[in-house]
Amino acid sequence: MQPWMWLTAYVLGFGLLQVILYRHFSKQTPAPESAERHLARADGGQQVTTDAADTISCGHCGAVNESHSMIRYCGACAESLQ
Repeated sequence: MQPWMWLTAYVLGFGLLQVILYRHFSKQTPAPESAERHLARADGGQQVTTDAADTISCGHCGAVNESHSMIRYCGACAESLQ
């Protein structure tokens, strides 16, 4: 076989492998957040606890963070959660 045929077979095989890997890993996407977490900042930016003791919404950017006594800063914008 000539080198250009090997190169063509390699490029097609590598492309096929990429498509297979993409389809395999794209099926494992996490479920979207619930609607109540998206509405957590509807009160004008105040900190809102969405799941009682599980999460807390950042008053600055609205990101949902884990509510724990050791977590003091937002994971998205690094603003204080207190």
